[in-house]
Amino acid sequence: MSESHEPELGIWMGGRPSGVRLVSVLIWLLFIVFPLADALASHQTLGRHLLAIFGAAAFVAAYVALVILWGRNGPGPETLPLLAVQLALATVLTLIVGSGWGFLFTYCAACAGLASRQSLGFLIVILSAGLSAASTLIAGANGGTAIGFAASSLGIGLLLMLMADLRTRNRELAEARSELAHLAVAEERERFARDLHDLLGHSLSVITLKAELAGRLLPLKPGEAAREVADVERVARQALGEVRDAVSGYSKPTLDGEIEGARMALSAAGIEAAVQRPAVALRGDTEAVLAWAVREGATNVIRHSGARCCSVTVAVGLGDASVEVIDDGGGCVANGDGGRGGSGLPGLVARAGAVDGRVEAGDRPEGGYRLLVTVPR
Repeated sequence: MSESHEPELGIWMGGRPSGVRLVSVLIWLLFIVFPLADALASHQTLGRHLLAIFGAAAFVAAYVALVILWGRNGPGPETLPLLAVQLALATVLTLIVGSGWGFLFTYCAACAGLASRQSLGFLIVILSAGLSAASTLIAGANGGTAIGFAASSLGIGLLLMLMADLRTRNRELAEARSELAHLAVAEERERFARDLHDLLGHSLSVITLKAELAGRLLPLKPGEAAREVADVERVARQALGEVRDAVSGYSKPTLDGEIEGARMALSAAGIEAAVQRPAVALRGDTEAVLAWAVREGATNVIRHSGARCCSVTVAVGLGDASVEVIDDGGGCVANGDGGRGGSGLPGLVARAGAVDGRVEAGDRPEGGYRLLVTVPR
C-alpha cells in the first residue's frame, strides 16, 4: 500500500492550505492580540515590551511555518525544531512578560497533536501541559489558572491526536478499498481471458477442422460437405452464445455437452474417441470444472498430439469426481515447449484450485499424454 503524504493538518483544511480553509487555521492566531495588547498597555520596561512584540511575532512565524510545511509535504524532519521553538518562546513569554501568555502552550500541544508520529506527539503534548502549569505558577498565577492552562493544553493536544489518528485510519481504509478494487478488476480480467481462451480455443478448432473437411468433400460429396458446413454454422453460433455468457459471468458448461462436443471434434480430426461417463448427477461447480477439463483435454489432443486414439473417462467416487483424458500421441514434445495448451492448462489449474481440486498432466511411460483433473463432489 503506498504511503500517502497528505498532511494530518487536513483534519481542519482537507488538503493543502488555501482560501477559507487556510483562514480557518490561522484565525486562532487572533487570540494572541489580547495578551499582546495587555502587555503593551501595562507599565513594564521597554525590554519586556519589545520581548512581547518580537516573541509573539516569532511564535506566529513558527506556527505559520508549521501550517505551510504540513500543508505542502506533511510532517517532516523540520517539525521537531519548530515545535521546540514554539515551546521555548511560550516558556520565555510566560515567565518574563506575564502568566497570561501560558495559553500559548495550547498552540504547542495542538501542533504536536497533529504530528504524524503518535509517540512523539504524545510526549510533546504532555511536555506542553507540564510546562504550562510550571511556567504560570512560577510567573505568579494561582493554581486554578495553572491547572486550566495545563488542562486546555492536554485536552486539545490529545483530541487532535485522536482526530489525526482517525484521519490516518480513514485514509488507509480508503487506500485498502482502492487496492481491493484494483485486485477485483485484475481478477475479473484474468477470468474473462481464461474463459475466452477456453471457449474459443475449442470452438475455433472444431470450426477449422469442419471447414477443411467440407472443402475436401465439396467436389466429391456435396451433400456431406453441406452437412459439415451446417455443423460449422452451429458451432459458430454456440461459440457466440458462450462468449456472451462469459461476458456476463454466467458461463457454466455442462459435462454432457462438453463430452458430446469433444466426441464430435475428435471425430472431425480423425481421432477415434472412447468415452466413459457414469449416469451420476454432480453439483454445479464440480460439473463445470470437469466440463472445462474435457474441453481443454480434447482441444489439446486435437491441436498438439498427432494422436490416433483418445479416451475420455469420467469417474465418480464417494468423495470426489474426476476426468481423465489419455491419448497415444507424441506427448509433451508434440507441443514444442514441454507442455500442453499454452495458457489453457494454467487456467484449468486455477479453476480446479478454486474448488479445492487438483490437476495432473504429463507424458505416460508407455507413450502418449495424460490429463487428470480431480475435484471434490
